[in-house]
Amino acid sequence: MYSAVADSVEAWSAVADDCFVPLQVRPPGSEPRAFHGEVVSHALDHRVTLARIAASSCRMVRTTRAAASDDIPDTLFVSLQRAGTFRATLAGRAAAVTAGEAVLYRSREAMTLDVDDAGSCLTLQIPVDAAGLRDPLVTAALARPVPAAHPLLRVLTATADSLETTAPDLDPVAGARMSSTVIDLVDALLRSVAGDDEARPTGSAALATAMQRFLLDHLGDPALSVDAVARRFGVSARYVGRVFADAGEAPPATWLRDERLRRAARLLERTPSPTVAAVAARSGFADVTTFARAFRRRYGVPPRAWRALP
Repeated sequence: MYSAVADSVEAWSAVADDCFVPLQVRPPGSEPRAFHGEVVSHALDHRVTLARIAASSCRMVRTTRAAASDDIPDTLFVSLQRAGTFRATLAGRAAAVTAGEAVLYRSREAMTLDVDDAGSCLTLQIPVDAAGLRDPLVTAALARPVPAAHPLLRVLTATADSLETTAPDLDPVAGARMSSTVIDLVDALLRSVAGDDEARPTGSAALATAMQRFLLDHLGDPALSVDAVARRFGVSARYVGRVFADAGEAPPATWLRDERLRRAARLLERTPSPTVAAVAARSGFADVTTFARAFRRRYGVPPRAWRALP
């Protein structure tokens, strides 16, 4: 858990550096004003952090130079507004949200964030690569207000509110499971907010989607590989990697491994669940040892411990 209190915009800037991204924090006008800000954050695992933020009126700026030069991981922020008005300007768009609404922004973008007096929000911080989020969807959804009545936002908000109170008591396995749930909900929200026209894959993205469908259709085959994809589509393995990269996806071997592990996690959660050996085979792993090692590296616990959770 991380918590901090700031009683000046200078101190709030330091807090942003510690738990958010480097920002220049300024008072809303030319006259000095009293300021107070608080943040409490909990990490579910390395992929999802929840942060409750409350602050007086201020403007926070991430410059183009900072966005391009610092070493902050590419992170998506989903701001669930609780009180006041919050304005996000980035990626050529601007959005203002009030209580119950949401807006998304991203660390690698230059942006301006404006907070009204008594503004507060619950923010989900999700590294884009670690969560496997598609870059075109993330980009298309930035700085678009999500109305409070949006059904996916209502589900995500209820989940985040519950996790805010329970996160400190979750063990690592439960935290990883809840993190996966949050990522799935955010991914669904991204697809909805981006809209059919902007989310529709074109060029390399369309070819990457076709290749991914082939991989998913043959996920249980231990012989499945990047070379198999290349043969299926009549291209080289290097070209497959280039297609995935151009579409903003993880390298194809990484993408395949992650999908196999996601399938394995779902199989282990079934009641009654198959044996670990059966899960490994149905997920495309050649042997149990390789599967168990990869599963523990991804989720932090061995498959049997994951299956034993209530």
